[in-house]
Amino acid sequence: MVFMQRVSMTIAFCLLTFYASSQDGADLFKRTCAPCHSIGGGRLVGPDLAGVTKKADKVWLTKFIKNSADVIKSGDPQAVAIGKEFNNLLMPPFGGNDIELSAIIKYIESKGGSAQSAVADTFLNAASMENVIRGRALFSGNVPLKNSGSPCITCHSVHDVAGVGGSLAKSLNLSFFMLKGQGIKALLQSPPFPAMTNTYIAHPLNDQEIYDLTAYLKNISQTMVKGQATRSTFPFLLLGIGGWCIFMLSLFGLWRLRKRLSVNHEIFARQMATEK
Repeated sequence: MVFMQRVSMTIAFCLLTFYASSQDGADLFKRTCAPCHSIGGGRLVGPDLAGVTKKADKVWLTKFIKNSADVIKSGDPQAVAIGKEFNNLLMPPFGGNDIELSAIIKYIESKGGSAQSAVADTFLNAASMENVIRGRALFSGNVPLKNSGSPCITCHSVHDVAGVGGSLAKSLNLSFFMLKGQGIKALLQSPPFPAMTNTYIAHPLNDQEIYDLTAYLKNISQTMVKGQATRSTFPFLLLGIGGWCIFMLSLFGLWRLRKRLSVNHEIFARQMATEK
């Protein structure tokens, strides 16, 4: 009886592993990896993964995919080099289990091929200043997103939006410079970062919003790279000066209304007058 149970468990495990490897690898890659990586299609946000299983063993790949930041911090030369190549834009920790991760690696291996150089980024070839203006309005929240998602400024900041930008995530001043149009498009279509995933899974951006936001971020990055950025600190400076002046005037007014004599002065004065 015990023997049969062990046999049944072994068969079930093998079937589960086979199913995960053969059936789910492509789907898992599409959902968790494709926003940032291709297999033979050239570099996107991260490297082209074609042939990666020939360059690194599966043990190392598993550790790196599970938590690339830890591998880089350990001083692993290969991991450190990858981090530098991609401007230290770290891959978020893998959120699945070991069977799913194994299925993804097997799927990448099954595709074969070799990594291609980055393809020409033509995503924003038709973008105009109107797209940039709409993107700015969407970023700041002045125009709401169609599916009621949170505006980007909730978590991110850029140099030209008046108002206090979010500090929960990185500044996006150089996002286009690092990721290019296709990379930003991929991130906005299928956010790989847990915070973004939770925020937009029920409130996805539509194609036009993605296009406009990407055009705006391109404009932001270009002004930064060219040294033309003019951060909107002027309104904050005026608010600060105005607030200081109001505070000082209020303080001066209160000082003018202060009691100059003792509390009992009037009582003593009346008593002195009656005694005379």
